[in-house]
Amino acid sequence: MAQEIENKVKSTLKRLSSDTVTVTPEMALRWLSDNPHNRRISEEHVVRFCEKIQSGEWSPNPPIEVFDTGRLWNGQHRLTAIVKTGKTVLLQIRVYAKSPVKKM
Repeated sequence: MAQEIENKVKSTLKRLSSDTVTVTPEMALRWLSDNPHNRRISEEHVVRFCEKIQSGEWSPNPPIEVFDTGRLWNGQHRLTAIVKTGKTVLLQIRVYAKSPVKKM
């Protein structure tokens, strides 16, 4: 049920833009600081991304997803790996017009 709701919400969002950009650890930290309702970080997942960054096997896809307010929707593991490695990388970013869910 939760996955169905998530898919429906994502499909109804108006996509403003999508582009590949250079993301610094500082930019990644900024997006992570506005990530109030995301799942717990999996260190194992972050380690895999760190290894890809360090080895040069990093791919800018799939995109992280943020709202035009700067709030992160999807991509916390990739962004955490960027912060942990201290490396600047290319990353696909998809921006949406507004946050689809208001938490109480």
